[in-house]
Amino acid sequence: MDKKKTIIGIIETVLFNVIVYYLFYKFQHNQNVYLALNPHPLFLLCIAMGMRYGNYLGIISATISSMFYMKVSWDIHQSVAVIFGYFENYKYFLLFFWSAVIFGTIKNRYETNVQRLTDDNQLLKDDYKKLSKSYKISQKIQAELKKQVINSEESILNLYEIASKLETLDSEEIYTETIGILSKYLKANTVSIYTYHESSGYLRLKLRVGDMITGNRSMNVVDSIGFEKVVSGKEIIRWTDVKEDGFPLMSAPLVKDGKVIAIVNIEDMSFDALSEYAFQLFKLIVEWVNKALERAIYVGELKGTDYIEGTKIMHYDAFMQRLKSEERRKEEFGLDFGLLQYRIKNLDFNFIDERIGKVLRSVDIVAVDPVQKKLFVLLPATPKDKLFIIEERISNQLGDFLWNM
Repeated sequence: MDKKKTIIGIIETVLFNVIVYYLFYKFQHNQNVYLALNPHPLFLLCIAMGMRYGNYLGIISATISSMFYMKVSWDIHQSVAVIFGYFENYKYFLLFFWSAVIFGTIKNRYETNVQRLTDDNQLLKDDYKKLSKSYKISQKIQAELKKQVINSEESILNLYEIASKLETLDSEEIYTETIGILSKYLKANTVSIYTYHESSGYLRLKLRVGDMITGNRSMNVVDSIGFEKVVSGKEIIRWTDVKEDGFPLMSAPLVKDGKVIAIVNIEDMSFDALSEYAFQLFKLIVEWVNKALERAIYVGELKGTDYIEGTKIMHYDAFMQRLKSEERRKEEFGLDFGLLQYRIKNLDFNFIDERIGKVLRSVDIVAVDPVQKKLFVLLPATPKDKLFIIEERISNQLGDFLWNM
């Protein structure tokens, strides 16, 4: 029972009793009228309180009314024996309580039934909402499957196109190509690749492209249940497979000679694209990437002719071919890149390689045109607004070694 309602009910009962007390007892010449009223107003009060507030307040009202009736009876008869010795004198006590209990019980049962029906109605509404939500999801899945069936020929062509793009024989270029493929075909907004060093147990950021550039640059694998599963078990998993805050939507290992050398993550993607179909395509792409990496690393070890001997500086002709690849990725995937050019004072390749290697990523490309004495720095998957950071670092390392362009 509501406390406020209880207080109001008691005040109503006392006020009504006081009014009846003065009208039919204090202001009467024949004060026996109070005891002889038929039907008695206090009897009607107990009925009304029981019907209005239920059993509990009905009994309280009957108790208060009985106390007022008892006071008047005592003032008139001055004897308990007289009051309770005759049915005519004590019948009202019984009527007060019977009416309160009977009509209060009716009220309580009514409220119980109303509450039960209200609860049942709320359950039906909740079930309807769940059913409606499930229906909308089913419609969405149906539309997606229908779209996949309709576009099955296009999907097959896409798979062929993906496989073709991974035929490059440069392992670093494969990383960039992978990010472009995932961005385009899986509609991924943010993709990252971390290299893994078994000796240290750390993941270190190699590339990250997308809208949500917020992840850690390095992390210990043992600190993450999900990444531990990816690295140790060589499993391709998604965020629903692990209970870990901030884990990527999808994560997969990149493997060479049976050992994990990197992991690729989809950190953010369109909700409409997040489906079982997308996860299966992600697994297929990663499998092809791993095969391409094995082939590229093996051939790269045999080849090694694209770079100036003893350095990581690429020959100018090979660099121009690589630049065309980055231009293609920008056109096809919208994957931006940075290109910096400098005039150099002399062609000390070892000095350039040593200094500039301190400020670049492993995927970045350095090349020299010995004829025009130009230094080129290619920064794959790098937005234009980040170039000034690299320019400042290069200037700090090679400032006296460069001419102004």
